[in-house]
Amino acid sequence: MSEHFDYGPVQRYEVVWMSGHVETVLAHQITWPQNGSFILAGMFGSTPEAGGKASRVQFHAEVNGRWLLTLSALEEDIRSIRLVTAEEPIPDFAGGEPA
Repeated sequence: MSEHFDYGPVQRYEVVWMSGHVETVLAHQITWPQNGSFILAGMFGSTPEAGGKASRVQFHAEVNGRWLLTLSALEEDIRSIRLVTAEEPIPDFAGGEPA
């Protein structure tokens, strides 16, 4: 895929799971389920069926010239997703006060 598209540098995303676990995922693209569009469709008199499938959030990245799925997770298992744009310092709490 890289011969046709330049996706730029891979980006880091921080995923916080409902369990509280925090994970870093590398991706160029995140696809989000379209189940929310069913609510809007219901306002106009039609309600498409979700087909009984669970909603999944998918992360994709180009790695070594190949487009790969780096994470596929159930939407209900994710608490939040955050793009990490820069290194973040962790405060030093030695002595009782933040540095």
